[in-house]
Amino acid sequence: MGKKEASIIVFMLVLLTMGMLSLAFNIQPAKAEWTGTVYIRADGSIDPPDAPIITYDNITYTLTDNIVSDGDGIVVERDNIVVDGAGYTIQGTGSGKGIDLTGRSNVTIKNVEIKAFNWESILLYYSSNNNISGNNITNNGYGIKVYYSSNNIITGNNITANNEHGIGLGFALNNRIYGNNITANNWAGIYFYDSSNNNTIIGNNVTNNVGDGIYMDRAAYNMVVRNNIEENYKRGICLLSSSSNIIYHNNLINNTSQVYIENSLNVWDDGYPSGGNYWSDYNGTDFFSGLYQNETGSDGIGDIPYMININNIDRYPLMNPYTVTPSVPSVINATVDVNPKALNLRSRGKWITAYIELPEGYNIQDINASTVMLNDTISAEPKPIAVGDHDGDGILDLMVKFDKASVISYILTNVNITRLFKGRFMTIALTVTGKLNDGTPFQGSTTIRLIMPIPRGLYKIFPI
Repeated sequence: MGKKEASIIVFMLVLLTMGMLSLAFNIQPAKAEWTGTVYIRADGSIDPPDAPIITYDNITYTLTDNIVSDGDGIVVERDNIVVDGAGYTIQGTGSGKGIDLTGRSNVTIKNVEIKAFNWESILLYYSSNNNISGNNITNNGYGIKVYYSSNNIITGNNITANNEHGIGLGFALNNRIYGNNITANNWAGIYFYDSSNNNTIIGNNVTNNVGDGIYMDRAAYNMVVRNNIEENYKRGICLLSSSSNIIYHNNLINNTSQVYIENSLNVWDDGYPSGGNYWSDYNGTDFFSGLYQNETGSDGIGDIPYMININNIDRYPLMNPYTVTPSVPSVINATVDVNPKALNLRSRGKWITAYIELPEGYNIQDINASTVMLNDTISAEPKPIAVGDHDGDGILDLMVKFDKASVISYILTNVNITRLFKGRFMTIALTVTGKLNDGTPFQGSTTIRLIMPIPRGLYKIFPI
């Protein structure tokens, strides 16, 4: 082989090697999900520190990414805090609970999706005065379990397709469950047992559960009012040794069996003229009115009672379904986008722009723009303000702007500056709050990335 041929072969090998290296260096690894259990410790710290959750004040803890766990997802050891999922997901891969609130008081869990845990999505055990609101809970063992716990609020959650009960209460007192969608769970939608007394169940949609809609075993003095209890596979309501419960203004529609009762005596109406429940299998007429249904003229109440058994009678069955008005949440969960999504702290520009979307049933034009604030500190500018659809999802949003210098000043006052300088990047949560014209509050959170360029003279102090 001559020198010329050898040189060509070497050159070709170099090109081939360079091409392979180029391909290798251009392979972009997929972003790995964060895996493990997050602990919010009693002192307010987050363990481990690299977990995708942040706090500035040891009160509000906001997820910044999804969590995958083969044990528990989040274990809360601190009272008087808010855990805001910011729309992220906590997903199980084996046993364990989504969020463990054992022994906790005054904790809010909101705006998070919890799925695929073999045990409970959320466990309240010896816990009181907590608020579980606006979460999506699917394909777990239990949906939410309230055990030896009192004075908790469960509202505005979607609790669907869990392997056991949607919500289970055991030795649970004075809890309030309202405005939830509880559907297609493999056992009961709502399950009371073992002296779960004085609880209030209002305005829930309890439908298509494989077991009963509502099941009570040795439960008393509970109020079940204004619920849609529809097309549950076994029974709409099952009562075993459960007396002194008050049950009215519910819609019991097309359940395989509307009610099953053993050793129970309960109240099934709210008197006249308020009335009782709507029963889809009631075949009475409405020709009369009055306390004894013996006066001329119809009144929307059946002329004869609905007989469950000799001791349980709805004296004033409704002729038409009761209109169940969804309970207004204490705070509307808004969707918020913020631009820029990566904020260079040394860049020019005047504004930080936020886009606010409200959930179905609310009008974006009902927002009182003068009440909009960022992190409860910085007010939105009075103009420009505009209604549009910046992300093209078919849902109108309100655009507001915040003074960029004020936002940066706030951020630098509330983050770990040393960590920011050393890392040059940091993810932070921003929360936009405000009120509708009728005073109803809303809130939405998102995350952005901070970028801190370091002047050349500081490279030796903070090496990259």
